[in-house]
Amino acid sequence: MQSRETSILDSLSAAGRDALLARSIEKTYSAGEVLWIAGDMPAGLTLVVEGKVRIVRGSGGRQTAIHSGEAGSTLGEIPFFTRSTYPATAIAAEPTRCLIITHAAFDHALRVDPDLAYVLLDRLSKRVQHLVERVGRLTSHGVTARLAQYLIERASASTAPTFSLGMTQSQLAEELGTVREVIVRALRQLKDAGAISSSDHGRFVVANLHLLKEAADIGA
Repeated sequence: MQSRETSILDSLSAAGRDALLARSIEKTYSAGEVLWIAGDMPAGLTLVVEGKVRIVRGSGGRQTAIHSGEAGSTLGEIPFFTRSTYPATAIAAEPTRCLIITHAAFDHALRVDPDLAYVLLDRLSKRVQHLVERVGRLTSHGVTARLAQYLIERASASTAPTFSLGMTQSQLAEELGTVREVIVRALRQLKDAGAISSSDHGRFVVANLHLLKEAADIGA
């Protein structure tokens, strides 16, 4: 799971931040609303101020989540800098507010605060690292192992004895590179094995952490 990013606005000088904000455009999106579709030309670099955006790609009737951006994240860097089309589709996972940083806004802010370039290079490097790690997980572990790892992370992050999936089963399938039917089957397998159990309102309990770790192939 990705950790929350610090906004680029917090990484700039006051003058650089003001320069960026002065020429950027604010947009709001409701949950489920599409920000852009693969093949669209970008209006600018997107900075998520509030909410969450999921980036997905689809083929053959199956969608796969590439990554997601929460408050502080920037999205669409590659098409913005290469002036090419978006390679994937962006969907608001919840009510979301964004700043669209146009080329004019970026160029102006860069002249005011050259550190903006290093901030974005650092973000791009971390994004590539995350994607490489994600590809490694998708290719080296089966769906049940990936699901078990995800459940361990959700349980660890929960302050209550129970935890939720944090998204719909269909969205989780996209996140783990599969389809909803396989997620339903894998959840049932983990329940039958005694690793997890169901609670109220679609929540779960880790019934046996040792078994869940074994299923995740990370060692108990």
